[in-house]
This record gives sequence, C-alpha cells and structure tokens, in this order.
Amino acid sequence: MKKILLIIGFVCLQSLSAQNIMDFDLKNVELQGMQPVKINREMKSAGITGMPFVTDSPDVISKIADAGIASKIAKVYGFIYNNPKDDLHDRGVYIYQFKTKKDLNNYLAKNFEQPNYRVLVKDLFYIRIWSDYSYQIKGRETSDDHLNKLEKYYTGLGAEKILLKPDKSIITVVQ
Repeated sequence: MKKILLIIGFVCLQSLSAQNIMDFDLKNVELQGMQPVKINREMKSAGITGMPFVTDSPDVISKIADAGIASKIAKVYGFIYNNPKDDLHDRGVYIYQFKTKKDLNNYLAKNFEQPNYRVLVKDLFYIRIWSDYSYQIKGRETSDDHLNKLEKYYTGLGAEKILLKPDKSIITVVQ
C-alpha cells in the first residue's frame, strides 16, 4: 500500500511540476540585442497590458487573432521582443490554444511556410515563433539564431516543428 501511495504521489508531483507551454515567460531565452517590447497605446486598446501576456478573454482574442479563427481559440499567449533602438526589427512568439484538434488542424492547413517564422505544435497548442531581425553583422545574432533558440526552447517542452505548405505566391521563375 505504501508503494502505491508513493507512486501516486510521485505522479501527482510530476504533473504539478511539469511546465505548461502557456505558463512561462522565456526568462531562460536570451535574444541578443532584444528586450521585451514596451506596451504601446495600440496594444493597450487590444487588451494587452503586460509582456508577456496570456488571455482567455474572447474580446481580447478577437482583436489579436484572425476573425475566422478567434472563436476557435481558448487562450492566447504572446511574448514580443524588439530592439529598443530600432522599431523595424522584432521577434517573439504567439501561442494559440485551440478548443479542438480539428480546429487546430484546419488552421494549420490554411497556413503557408515563411522564411521569417516557424510553427510548432503540441497537443492543442499552435506555436508560432518569428524573427524579423535582418542584420548580418559579424558577432551579432541573426534571425535564424533567434529562431533556433526559440525552437529549441519549445521542442524542449515537447513541441514538434511542423512544415507548412509552400507559399507559391512568392515563388518567381527566372528564365
């Protein structure tokens, strides 16, 4: 009986200490030259009051996510970084927790592969990491460096990278 109670206690402790994808703020991920974005007026009007942010408010979700999927999302997590000296370069993560696997799969089917972001999935979570950091300065991190760090972080939490269909609208043929 004691062994059964110990096993049950261990399993309960493991489940309590297991990190949920929505419960962290990326403190262990450093993106060179980047800081959490300052909340501006536009973000405040959308209902984002801090960085990182998590919301399950349908009103806030409808302002963040595309209109066609907002009602299918239970929760949104976001953490956006920028270079305080250059507003043109940002990166971060958006996570949508879908209500059903079918809704998640339908959303994935509508997305295209892009060079500046990657998509990962775990359970009902759609994880999109992106980096618009175009500097190629020796000794400085690149967009790919940032994407690799973020991808490693999420795969460490059990997420899997998803390859989306190619976006044929941006492919040009040179003759």
